[in-house]
Amino acid sequence: MKVLHGRQIKDFREAADLAFRDSGTDDMRSSVADLFKSVIDVTKQRSEAEKDITTAIRGRYRGNPTWDGTRWYIAVPNLGYDTRGTPHITIDLKMYLVAAGEVETGDRCYPAALVGPIGKPEMLVIPLVLLQAILDDDLSRFVVLAKSAGRTTWEVPGFKPVVLPDDLVSRVSDTLRRKSVAAWLSDFGSQGRSIAPLIVGALLGMQFMVTAGDLPLGEQRWTYEQLLNALKAMAYPASEAKEMFNRAAPNLRADHTFEEALRIVLQKGEQL
Repeated sequence: MKVLHGRQIKDFREAADLAFRDSGTDDMRSSVADLFKSVIDVTKQRSEAEKDITTAIRGRYRGNPTWDGTRWYIAVPNLGYDTRGTPHITIDLKMYLVAAGEVETGDRCYPAALVGPIGKPEMLVIPLVLLQAILDDDLSRFVVLAKSAGRTTWEVPGFKPVVLPDDLVSRVSDTLRRKSVAAWLSDFGSQGRSIAPLIVGALLGMQFMVTAGDLPLGEQRWTYEQLLNALKAMAYPASEAKEMFNRAAPNLRADHTFEEALRIVLQKGEQL
């Protein structure tokens, strides 16, 4: 663990910012950490946390230093998108310990903060059909296979059973009532923005498929109207959507699929 001499941390949000910075994901909003609070088993981490803190301060301060302060456990996500089989979002969570307080060496006290990874990583998976059900507030379409310890196991056709924390599903649902999927993904920083066009395109394709014989929208050739509607669905104002399209137009080809065209428009839009 890193020892930051003289550093103070006031609350969970500041602790999340420090964990994200230490993990190299400092463009991620601290609110993202709130989504994954329920994933961390604090009881299991406490003994390891005490050992890590003791080792860190003894490696930094002379004598027989003791530490007293507050601990926060932060799950740092790494997003991915996999189209093999049933398209799904992967969330690789690495746990971080952030501690802030005072180190006492016998004759002096020093304010300090500590930060570093702890415990084992955990992988969560959200199939897009399940994400769409969360958006539609219609999770009842899926069969519940099991419930235990604040987690639910869902049966998703064409996919292995999906286990998700109930609190995470509730928080994602609340978030998506207030903002678009693209805006939510942008909270994850560059990693979220890089996969947003693919995920939004796939979700739109699921919504606009009319018959079983139709290609998903993401695999169809793009049209101006489809791109504008997609940008509006991602909470871009109409005027900004048109400006983004005009900026990207020289790079668009007639044989681009909708997903490819949307990705180009969003990439060029970031340069505005």
